[in-house]
Amino acid sequence: MGHHRGQATAVEALGLLRLKQWKYPEAQRCFEEAQQILSRIRQGADGWPDLPRALALLAHHIGRAQGSQQRFADAAGHLNQALAQFRALPGGDRYNEGRVYMSLGETHLDAGDAALARVCLDKAMAAMATEGAELQLADAAELRARCNRLSDRPAEESDDLRTAAVLYEKGGDQVALARVRARLAEMGPAELGE
Repeated sequence: MGHHRGQATAVEALGLLRLKQWKYPEAQRCFEEAQQILSRIRQGADGWPDLPRALALLAHHIGRAQGSQQRFADAAGHLNQALAQFRALPGGDRYNEGRVYMSLGETHLDAGDAALARVCLDKAMAAMATEGAELQLADAAELRARCNRLSDRPAEESDDLRTAAVLYEKGGDQVALARVRARLAEMGPAELGE
């Protein structure tokens, strides 16, 4: 029907589905196609005011898809681009900045840089706490626990896992809660700080 914003949203949604199906190259292609569709929106047209935020979201999604393909440098580039775009929005977008920091943390963690991952995850946790996004805060705490495990910080890992468990239980995410509790059960008394 010629509604570029609507078409781009549909293609983006398909990309998000592909991400959940672990079809990362297909997801990336969808996000890149959505970017091309958005480039057809002209000033004053329907969707123009939302264009900067939409492009920032797509940069984030592309970075996530690239990270999942172990293309860590490309992923970091797109994620940092998304971060800059969210910061440039009028009034910013603290929640999505936090989401991008989570993705950056996970990307650095998967690339083997636990120290840099922790810096990003600390920022993600601060943003999510400020925004009151408890399930995302739980996700960030769980990722940070992974950083602590790789950095041989069992007491800090345990603290982050306990934080995540409380928030997952409060939010009703039983799958994540079971996963965190299983990891806590694997840890010995010394690791748990007992």
